[in-house]
Amino acid sequence: MEARILLVDDENAIRKMLTRFLVAAGHTCRVAENVETAKKILAADTFDLLLCDLKMPGESGLELLKHAKKHYPQTGRVMITGYGSPEFAGEILAVGVYGYIIKPVSKEVVLITVENALRHLRLDLHMQAYKLEMEKKVSQRTEKLNAIMNSLNAGVVMVDRNMKIMEMNRKMQQFFPGVSPGKSMPCYKAFNSSAKEEVCDCCPMVATFKSGKVCEEMKRVLTKNGKMDFRVVTSPIFDRNGSIYAGIALYEDITERLVLERDLQQAQKLESVGQLAAGIAHEINSPIQYIGDNIRFLKDAFEDIFKVLDSYETFRSQVASAGTVPEPLGLPLSEAIEEADLEYLKEEIPQTVEQSLEGVQRVDRIVRAMKEYSHPSGDEKKTADINKIIESTATVCRNEWKYVAELTSDLSPDLPAIPCFAGEISQVILNIIVNAAHAIGDITEGGSKGMGRISISTDRTDKGVRIRLSDSGGGIPEKIHDRVFDPFFTTKSRGKGTGQGLAIAHRVVVEKHQGSLSFESEPGNGTTFIIDLPASSQELPAS
Repeated sequence: MEARILLVDDENAIRKMLTRFLVAAGHTCRVAENVETAKKILAADTFDLLLCDLKMPGESGLELLKHAKKHYPQTGRVMITGYGSPEFAGEILAVGVYGYIIKPVSKEVVLITVENALRHLRLDLHMQAYKLEMEKKVSQRTEKLNAIMNSLNAGVVMVDRNMKIMEMNRKMQQFFPGVSPGKSMPCYKAFNSSAKEEVCDCCPMVATFKSGKVCEEMKRVLTKNGKMDFRVVTSPIFDRNGSIYAGIALYEDITERLVLERDLQQAQKLESVGQLAAGIAHEINSPIQYIGDNIRFLKDAFEDIFKVLDSYETFRSQVASAGTVPEPLGLPLSEAIEEADLEYLKEEIPQTVEQSLEGVQRVDRIVRAMKEYSHPSGDEKKTADINKIIESTATVCRNEWKYVAELTSDLSPDLPAIPCFAGEISQVILNIIVNAAHAIGDITEGGSKGMGRISISTDRTDKGVRIRLSDSGGGIPEKIHDRVFDPFFTTKSRGKGTGQGLAIAHRVVVEKHQGSLSFESEPGNGTTFIIDLPASSQELPAS
């Protein structure tokens, strides 16, 4: 949704950066460097959202927020601050802001905070409109009111003081198909099957009836679509005498938003791990280089030394055969040669050097794979070599599969370059390989019953590239095929899986790359995941 936004910050760099972020997201922005200028702009124009810094010359950002809340309640408010303590956050929220952004700012945090603030603002404006409408016509409900309620994309329910359901809109009935107006069951029981029969103090409607104020709570409840997360806002309805006779609750489905927020947190963690891996790889690279150079020098030096020793041995043998040197004089040299076991050293030292060089080369491959895997994708798609992504990712996660499976690859050499977010495609490949290793480990008891097999292949298709990742695990039961890509669904034991890996992989491939992710599986015969990536696609920003 496009929004008009006023940015207030005394730092020009911050204003420019925030403007760039928001304009790229489709919003319209105006800026002000202080509170005085901002007040003039607010008086002359209308805005959906106000973002202001806390510390500025002259009046503070808190004063501007209070001014905007009093005179322009239709404008949402977000504070930008360098302070992040919980106490200070509470003070900011107390003046009526819809969120705050901690400096230094990042694009992802800014866009999510703005989106949440706009959604909160729209919801509050809707709630105010609905509350006024209910107060005017609660005694004479009309078809028009029902039409308005049923057109909402949020669930609305009205209850009386005894917590019995009076009215529900269509969306609420879709969320809870077994519940209907007039049902004798209290609403806190009807919308939460785990609640007890007695009054539930955790119900926000109970709190609203007790306090006479609007209450808000995040709740996870079981619906016909499974467990869903709701933002529940409850408001009292007063009669002409000022007494509460009913209450209204708005159920906003925030399941997808919470999933996106968790994705963002996961992405931030992965970014931190990637930065750490890149740093470690850089630090390892230099000593590995000079260790390799020194071993190669020793290899050449030993070859020269053995040539000299061979010449000495030939000379000694000839002298001894000719009897030129008396035996007592040559005896110490012969004993030294025998004690040193030169023949054994000449055989073993080159092998030791070769094994050391092989180890250094393996470390070098791992370091290069870590550097490639941890390289940030950026905010735009870039053409990438899919084969190289697969090789680097398989190397990075080798510790996950090397004890339970042998990994083989058949990578087509003529693949086209694919526009993609390389880091996120790496994460997709990683998730599938790790899942394959776990599946194999489950049936081989961690490799004790033999090694399994993981194979990866790539091919050119008419539209782009196809990746196939197969394993010899236990396969996926047919009864859960339609749930494999659902968020939080997992068949792994508690603490081993979050149910997010394949859900994230599906969103990355399908939604962000306009590709497809499917699988073929037969219980007992393993699983093959198939990824199709187009050679060209609509450019979408990274989340």
